[in-house]
Amino acid sequence: MGASDLAVLVKQAADIVDVIGRVVTLRRAGHRHVGLCPFHQEKTPSFHVDPETQFFHCFGCGQGGDVVTFVMKHQNLSFGDALRHLADRYHVVLPEASATTGVAAEASRKEREALFRVVEAGAEFFYGQLHHSPAGRTARDYLKQRGIAEHVVEAERMGYAPDRWNGLLHHLENAGFDTGLAEKVGLLSRGARDRVYDRFRHRLIFPIRDDQNRVVAFGGRSLPRENGVETRPTGAARGEEPKYLNSPENPLYHKGRMLYQLSRAREACRNHRQVLLVEGYLDLLAFHNHGFYRVVATLGTALTPHQARLLARMSDEVVLAYDGDEAGEKAMLRALPLFMEEELTVSCIRFPAGMDPDDYLRAHGMEGLERLVSGREDLGRYAIDRVLERWDGSTGGKSRIVSELRPILRSVRQPVLKAEYVRMVAGRLSVPEGAVQEQVGGGEGRRPTVQAPPRRALQARVEQPGSLEESIVRLMIHYPGLIDEVERSGAVEHFSDTKVKTLAELLLKSPHPPSGAFSAPAVFQQLEDPDLRGLLTRFMMESADLADVETHLSDWLGALCQLKPRRSRLCALSEALDRAQRDGDMVEVKTLLGQIQSLHSAKKKGRRSTPNH
Repeated sequence: MGASDLAVLVKQAADIVDVIGRVVTLRRAGHRHVGLCPFHQEKTPSFHVDPETQFFHCFGCGQGGDVVTFVMKHQNLSFGDALRHLADRYHVVLPEASATTGVAAEASRKEREALFRVVEAGAEFFYGQLHHSPAGRTARDYLKQRGIAEHVVEAERMGYAPDRWNGLLHHLENAGFDTGLAEKVGLLSRGARDRVYDRFRHRLIFPIRDDQNRVVAFGGRSLPRENGVETRPTGAARGEEPKYLNSPENPLYHKGRMLYQLSRAREACRNHRQVLLVEGYLDLLAFHNHGFYRVVATLGTALTPHQARLLARMSDEVVLAYDGDEAGEKAMLRALPLFMEEELTVSCIRFPAGMDPDDYLRAHGMEGLERLVSGREDLGRYAIDRVLERWDGSTGGKSRIVSELRPILRSVRQPVLKAEYVRMVAGRLSVPEGAVQEQVGGGEGRRPTVQAPPRRALQARVEQPGSLEESIVRLMIHYPGLIDEVERSGAVEHFSDTKVKTLAELLLKSPHPPSGAFSAPAVFQQLEDPDLRGLLTRFMMESADLADVETHLSDWLGALCQLKPRRSRLCALSEALDRAQRDGDMVEVKTLLGQIQSLHSAKKKGRRSTPNH
């Protein structure tokens, strides 16, 4: 079975709305679904998904394709890996890789599968140690102390890494796993003297999953020791171990591109597009204790631009619920510009000093936390207010404060929000809003004047045929029974847009009525150029509803066939007109203008019949 046959098999089983709907919030608009494009920043939805044709297209950035194309682009996968991803999700059994897959690709796939297996083996080992070993009692007692319910522990398959340097190492060796793969995914580490040992020791383990609910990494929280002493193997790393230790980045895990519990939160955000962002695993699971799942956590690092984009796709507002100490406040303020860049509403709730979300939920319950959320504060206003509090009341201090606020104010992309922040600053400092705008720079209402290039008053205009060519191809796709008429007219050979022409020529060669059935997906599969694929999906998504299709097509074909010689004639007349103007021959100028006017009048009929798409 060839690669194209495998693609057909997978696409028959997969549903593009289901696949894209897991990462893009879609709403129904007629027979299609629309949402914010995941491939570029936009405020107004221009991303369309058609369940009937099983294609998507973004009218903002031009990206388009089928369900396999989407998975390839969104997850940065090869064609073969995207097929396997969809096959796994929709339980399609694929045959063994053939020569078309390539030896290197097959080796890569097999190693990736082996990495998943060794990570899963590690997860099962940790789970068993927590629930079934005497050594796991410390971790079990700690979970009870923190109030994490048993159903949460079980749902997350939490575990315990025993207080040994080779517990997992020996388990994997005895089970026949390649310890080199375990080292590659960060389950094992290698010391200075080439000694291999367990990375996680005496820690509560939090499995980290990808969007297919596969374990790809782990977070480990240190636990108190009963004997206070441990034996260090020769060559092992020295120094005090951190409170939290996470898996290193590996082929399965990129911490800056993932969020803890993202898949669970995305599902919960479908009806209420607001999500809480916390800093720690236990803080998040405290919410799960109360049946609240619209919450995610960063993975041991500061928020990244990619994570901000993930949040923007699933929600309209992010509420930061960071610890109520100085470190928590600094982390919130560092994240502000990232949300501003995404034009995503961001607010914050402030816990009493020294409390984190877990502490507050245990003391006040979900009802108390909901009151905090109801009283949340816009993070931009909060950040500005903190800077304004440092003003010493002096005139010179005003300029210094505005300079400190410049990074915040310049990161705001929405004009209305920026105006509100500027008004707040100007009011507190008792200075004109214009002065604040001037010092911040990039203010509204002061745009550089761009002088238009000089125009020749008597320059001949040459019509651009792009819209006419596109209109013809659009009808060929929507009304394939008209393809023969286009072929008979010979109009395609006059196309000036090379990409539109390439697509038109492929349509002419493709099966179509009356001799065969037309298949847009089959045409799509023959296109390798991403631009051509985007062009095809755009034409498919654009409307082609006309009162009299045949008449319109006939007019456009005739106009296009006449257009090429007319354009050549107009160019020649334009050059002659330039020469006559330079020579001052006004008689010749008048003659040439008359000829140009005649050509423009002759083309009006075809132009009037060309629709604007």
